[in-house]
Amino acid sequence: MPALSHIRTRRLFRASCLVALALACVPTTRAQTQEDEEKKNPYGTGLGAQVLLTNSGFGLGGYYHHTLTASMSFLAEMSLGAGKDEREVAFFDRFGQKDIPNKANYLLMLPAQIGVQQRLFKESIEDNFRPYLQLSSGPTLGWEYPYFRDDNDNGVLDDGERIYDALSALPKGRMRLGLGGTVALGANFGRSRKMSQGVRLGYTFTYFFDGIQLLEPDIQEARHFFGSPSISILFGKLF
Repeated sequence: MPALSHIRTRRLFRASCLVALALACVPTTRAQTQEDEEKKNPYGTGLGAQVLLTNSGFGLGGYYHHTLTASMSFLAEMSLGAGKDEREVAFFDRFGQKDIPNKANYLLMLPAQIGVQQRLFKESIEDNFRPYLQLSSGPTLGWEYPYFRDDNDNGVLDDGERIYDALSALPKGRMRLGLGGTVALGANFGRSRKMSQGVRLGYTFTYFFDGIQLLEPDIQEARHFFGSPSISILFGKLF
């Protein structure tokens, strides 16, 4: 009986030691997990807006990003802007009426892209300036709608035919589908884990499967490819 009691005591002592060791490791494990998470996601998850400037004018958009590793982030973004031909020139008369010679149609472009941002020079530059390379692609929805009321369906603005403004003609349009992408260099500024701001310089392009007739047919054939340098100002919130 004394031997059995001794064995039970030893087992109880071992069990108590294991429990104490496990409890002692919990804070360390939690601290290590938090440290690993910070290394993996140094800037967290962000959601924000962007203002774009292209050859066609201004655009507005939004973005979402999530850091995959210490130097790479997943990105999803969407924007809305106009598509124009480089030869379009607007003239205004003394009454404020606008005239764009040889124009056939307006175009709105809604690209939705996903991709990655790869941080550059992470080991050499402080965190308050974080340059990156972006590669993204995705579908583009185009809305082509008429610049004028083509009464005789010849594709040319004739005398007496009404010119539409960019808003009144919207319901008369048709959907166009394309595929686009963006290659860009950008940088985020500041160390804040709550707010984000940055600037991006890049080139954005879209190929429409059906051609877009921006100018009158005798001036230019329907265009499939649209590309433009772009400048984006981004600002948002980190979570």
